[in-house]
Amino acid sequence: MSTPHDPRRDDNADDAPLGGDETTEEQLDADNAAEEQMLKTLDPDNPAA
Repeated sequence: MSTPHDPRRDDNADDAPLGGDETTEEQLDADNAAEEQMLKTLDPDNPAA
């Protein structure tokens, strides 16, 4: 089953899914800039600054 392309993520197959699994990752969507920043902090492939 193919998932829609998300421009926030690159197509690297080695990436860990946001939220822990692919189902959760598909359900996570930011409604505003603050939520977008929060999702970035949850991304295991995006090291904290």
